[in-house]
Amino acid sequence: MWRIASKLNKKQKTKLVTTLIHCRIDFCNVLLVYLKDCDVKRLQKVQNAATRFIYGQRERRGVTQLRKKCHFLPIRERIDYKICLLVYKSLHDAAPGFLRDMIQYRTPNSHYMRIDDDTTQLKVIRDNELNYKTLTRKAFSVAAPRIWNRLPREIRTATSLGSFKTSLKSHLFSIAYECP
Repeated sequence: MWRIASKLNKKQKTKLVTTLIHCRIDFCNVLLVYLKDCDVKRLQKVQNAATRFIYGQRERRGVTQLRKKCHFLPIRERIDYKICLLVYKSLHDAAPGFLRDMIQYRTPNSHYMRIDDDTTQLKVIRDNELNYKTLTRKAFSVAAPRIWNRLPREIRTATSLGSFKTSLKSHLFSIAYECP
């Protein structure tokens, strides 16, 4: 890609990176939940190289600010974004039935006071309830509720897919880049 970089503007380079690199990273990234840090770092290096390509910087300087300029979420946050998007679509009947069957809202328990006020939280399968022969903590039915329940209530209660995507990306962006 570096050979054609001089012939492309920034917008074209960004489109190329999104088409060739990010679509590969995002493909089946539900499987990347709880990936080892060393493997996440390898994927992050690919995204960093793609970001340097967009800005024409070959040297290995800090790329975080460039990623921030491009509005690219780091790998861990990209994975969380896609999982939360699948959960939102599942809860709003816009995902395949097999995904909708894997998650369910948590039923209120009268023994706990405040935590039960939030009806948007999902039922989490506890570690001691897992049957390790069939389920692991990487399974969508286990990982998705844990990630979903960490989101602020305002995001979980978004009324449209567009507003959900916008607020979710803003939230994950602020976590990734520690924005106030």
